[in-house]
Amino acid sequence: MNVSSSLPFVRDRLVECYFWIVGVYFEPCYSVARIFMTKVMILTSMIDDFYDVYGTLEELQLFFDALERWDISEINQLPEYMKVC
Repeated sequence: MNVSSSLPFVRDRLVECYFWIVGVYFEPCYSVARIFMTKVMILTSMIDDFYDVYGTLEELQLFFDALERWDISEINQLPEYMKVC
């Protein structure tokens, strides 16, 4: 998704997230679970950076409302940097 260029404030934690998951799912048969959970952790880290570092209160309220409704039509109200997530 080229997150590092479109969202420079987001921490690049791919390797760290993967090693966390390897500690949980270390058997070879869980390779798909490791990939899936690494993606979930990266997305969670990205949302955390929105809230901690970059977003304003109004933007974060729009983001929260869009996530809570889980409606794709809400994406038009979000700022450009949040549409990536």
